[in-house]
Amino acid sequence: MHAFEFLRSSATTGARPIYAVSGDDAYLRDESLKRIARQALGEDADDLSVTRFDGDEARLSDVLDELRTLPFLAKCRVVIVEGADPFVTAHRKELESYAEKPAKSGVLVLSVKSWPGNTKLAKLVEKAGLAIDCKAPDERELPGWLVQLAKTQSRAKLEDDAARLLVELVGPEVGLLATEVEKLAVYVGEKALIRREDVARMVGAGRVEKIFAIVDDATTGKGREALADLDHLLGSGDHPIKIIAGMTYSLQKVHHAGQLRRARLDLKEACQRAGIYAGAAEKTGRQHAHLGPTRVDRLPGLLLQADLDLKGDSQLPPRVILERLLVQLARPRQD
Repeated sequence: MHAFEFLRSSATTGARPIYAVSGDDAYLRDESLKRIARQALGEDADDLSVTRFDGDEARLSDVLDELRTLPFLAKCRVVIVEGADPFVTAHRKELESYAEKPAKSGVLVLSVKSWPGNTKLAKLVEKAGLAIDCKAPDERELPGWLVQLAKTQSRAKLEDDAARLLVELVGPEVGLLATEVEKLAVYVGEKALIRREDVARMVGAGRVEKIFAIVDDATTGKGREALADLDHLLGSGDHPIKIIAGMTYSLQKVHHAGQLRRARLDLKEACQRAGIYAGAAEKTGRQHAHLGPTRVDRLPGLLLQADLDLKGDSQLPPRVILERLLVQLARPRQD
């Protein structure tokens, strides 16, 4: 089971007698260990109720004695072997025997780097307990997980578009993303609604908001305003590659909505399917009207060429490459 699924479902399930927690994402591993302890000991459990052993130094007899000793002022004992790979290698047979008949008074957690699922021990753990995979997740899974995280941990609604933008800005770093969600929940306060504008303002420190303003101006014919804002961004030290990334994030949605409208969807539904929040549908209609269908179709190509030029395909200065793109977007439509 992946840690995402475990952290979502574990609130309604009881503790298992044995766990294997593996993978390279430190945040997911730590959260999984905390959740296991809360499942076994209750929500008010503290670290004093958990015994930890170092896998390089742990003796099997000490670990088993701790698991088999009746708990004092707690539901059971939770024993975590950190860095348990050498411990598992040294005591595989004994751990197989334990997994076949685990102690009722304790919960054993083996925290390892790798956990091949085809071993006898892995199969026994899966039968009696649970293996939790804490590998770095697919980036496509992150927005949905962030929406759920905001709901369960911060009691806030994180809009889908805001979650996608957050991943775009922060990257697939689960721990950093979780921290940003917590900050955003504090920022919106009692409103408990985190929108795309909040992410742009707080996570991008205003940079993304300014990039969106540049795109909005250029794609509605306000070329002079767009160039002035670009000059301000570049003067503030913003990197051209980050600017084109922000422009691409916004304009790909304008392109997608345009393609859907060509397929006979109305503006509102096209925007919804393209991931454009409802309040921006009217603006998207104005952008389509200014650009015209031919230019809307060409948006991915224009953006790709600008990106390649900034990365070395052109000898022009980065400022000129970006200004040329804005002029192409701002000029009057010809179809």
